[in-house]
Amino acid sequence: MGGVEKVVKDLSEFLSSRGFEVVVITYNRDRRGVSKFKHFEELNGIKILRIRPKLTWSHGSYSPELVTKVKESRADIVHVHVWRHPHVFQIAKMEGIIKVLHPHSPFYSLKQSGIINWTYYRIVDTLFRNTIRQYKLISITPFEKIKLERKFKVQSKLIPNGVDDLFFSISKRGDEHYLYLGRLSREKNVVSLLKAYELSGTDRPLILAGPDNGLGKRITKLVYKRKLNVKYVGQVDDATKIELLRRSRAVINPSPYEGLGLTLLEGEAMGIPSIIVGHGGQEFASPPGVSSIRTEDSPEALAEGLRSMEDDVIHSKLSAGARSWAENFKLSVVLPMYLEFYSNLYQRA
Repeated sequence: MGGVEKVVKDLSEFLSSRGFEVVVITYNRDRRGVSKFKHFEELNGIKILRIRPKLTWSHGSYSPELVTKVKESRADIVHVHVWRHPHVFQIAKMEGIIKVLHPHSPFYSLKQSGIINWTYYRIVDTLFRNTIRQYKLISITPFEKIKLERKFKVQSKLIPNGVDDLFFSISKRGDEHYLYLGRLSREKNVVSLLKAYELSGTDRPLILAGPDNGLGKRITKLVYKRKLNVKYVGQVDDATKIELLRRSRAVINPSPYEGLGLTLLEGEAMGIPSIIVGHGGQEFASPPGVSSIRTEDSPEALAEGLRSMEDDVIHSKLSAGARSWAENFKLSVVLPMYLEFYSNLYQRA
């Protein structure tokens, strides 16, 4: 369950609860490319169809079945997720349906993406710029909205990712540790976080939680070699995540660019401030000076941010701001925005 998957799940369950028929068509694979799920099942009133990919690479998949299955669904509106994937180009050619694209702000830097992925991004954005214009677009942050306007000359409807209302009823339990929640991968800048933590000299432990996307061994060796007060707990379930959050001094997101940063908002809903790096959607999720301390992308700057968060006056101010700001992202506020957006598109079709 990543950020995109959660958006699909929350939106599908909301629409189903409002009496709409919802069909989710996805690929029969996980992040490792292993097919192990049921071809079809119905969960919470939602029909889920998993098609076998003909080709997979990294997070990408291609299946020639896709268009046929979408046609068979007889959908009035087809909501496509994540720009640059094969299904975006397949669905764009279909006629007689309302097509919505949720790019999910995949505008990562060269440093985060690596030269191969970054080159692929540039090629697709240049050669297939007309494809994105075949869709009605949803942006998740003001940053993405502006990026889409400048890069592709298209307008979009701003609907941010939402936080479960449950998080607002959970009380904070202490300042035991700093917390990183997310994948252990290159683009998340976790190695820089470890260097910053060591430089900061803070006594509070640092907890890392999330799936290993290739950096687990390197992180473990670095922690052992430098004798850092850091614990990697792996991927955690929702109950464990909540417990880690409520005992945190702050949530740290060291990525220089994030599409949004839902874990920041989940912490803020409990009154937990953030430390963020760089610029991007994270500044919308956790505005600097309101609910976060923002630093530049260097271990030295991030270390200074950690030391500043140790100041009780600063921490108290940001905690209050965090809870207030997160109210804007409650699922009960966000999900009706989709229904209004769909209704307007349908009426104009």
